Amino acid sequence: MRHKVDYGEPVCQSLAGNKLDALVSEQLLAVLKPTALELSLKAADDIDQERARLHCHWRQKMERVHFDAERAARQYHAVEPENRLVARELESRWEEALVKQRQAEEEYARFEHEQPSRLSEEEKQSIRDLSRDIPALWNAETTISKERQVILRHLVDRVSVDVQGETEVVDITIHWAGGFVSQHAQTRPVARYEQLQDYERLVARILELRESGRTCRQIADTLNDEGFRPPKRRDTYNTAMVRQLLARNLPRQTKRKKSNERHQLQANEWYLADLAHELQMPTVTLHRWIQREWVESRKLDDQRGRWVLWADDDEIDRLRQLRSTK
Repeated sequence: MRHKVDYGEPVCQSLAGNKLDALVSEQLLAVLKPTALELSLKAADDIDQERARLHCHWRQKMERVHFDAERAARQYHAVEPENRLVARELESRWEEALVKQRQAEEEYARFEHEQPSRLSEEEKQSIRDLSRDIPALWNAETTISKERQVILRHLVDRVSVDVQGETEVVDITIHWAGGFVSQHAQTRPVARYEQLQDYERLVARILELRESGRTCRQIADTLNDEGFRPPKRRDTYNTAMVRQLLARNLPRQTKRKKSNERHQLQANEWYLADLAHELQMPTVTLHRWIQREWVESRKLDDQRGRWVLWADDDEIDRLRQLRSTK
C-alpha cells in the first residue's frame, strides 16, 4: 500500500495466510503418510540398486585404465636402453596412460562424493515408526510453529502464490525439495460480488430461478446445492443475499414499470428512495444533490411532500459516475 500511495504502483495481491498454511500443512502430512514414506523408501532401494550398477561400471573402467598404465610401464621397462627412439615413444605412452588413470580416479571420487548417503535398515524402520505419529505430533498443542517450520524447510523449497486478477481464485505452486512441483487452487474472500470469477453466471442463474417462480429462500438453497459460494467469509447464500442481488440485477425497465404502476409516476421518474436504492447510495446524499441542483427533481403537492426525480438510462449512468467521484 505504501508504494500505491507514494508512487502510484499497483496494489500487491493479498489473501488470508491461515488458509495457505492449512493447505501446505495438509500436503506435507500427505507426503509424510506411512504409505507415501514406504514408496519413498522403495524408491531409495531402487536408487541403491542403480547406484550399485554404476559403481560396477566405474570399477570396470578403473580396472581398464590401471591395466593400460601397467602395460605401458612394462613395455617401457622392457625396451633396451640403446633403443632411445622406441624408449621415448613408450615413455610418452606410459605418461599418457598415467594421466588417463589419474583423471578416471578423480572422476570416480567426484561420483562417490555426489551420491546420497545410504539408509540402514534400522534408520528405515525408525522412519516407518515415526511416520505413524507425525500427524498427531504436527497438530499437538505442544508443537510450536518454529518446529513445524524446521520440518517444512527440509521438504519444501518455496511456495508460489498467484491471485487471478481481482477474483477469488488463487493458484498455488509448491516446489518440493528434490525438484517435484505440485499445483493447487484455493479461493480467497473478496469484497464485492463483481469480483467473483463466475459472477455473470451467478446473476444469470438467479434471474432464471426468479423467472421460474422460486422464492428467495429457494433460490439460495439452489445456489448452495449447485456449488455457488459468496465472495466473503460465509460459505453459503441466504435469503437476504439473494434479495440484494435481485435488487441490483433486475432489469431497470421491470423495476421502473412496477414503480410507475403503483404510484402513477411520469416516464423516467423515480421516488427519492427508489433512485437512491438503484444508485446504491444513501438517501440523505441524494437529497443533498437535490439541494445543490445536481439532479432534475420536483416535489409532489401532497400531504407527504415527497420528492420525485427524473432519470433515464443516460442520466442514471451520469449519476453513477458522479457518485464514484464524490
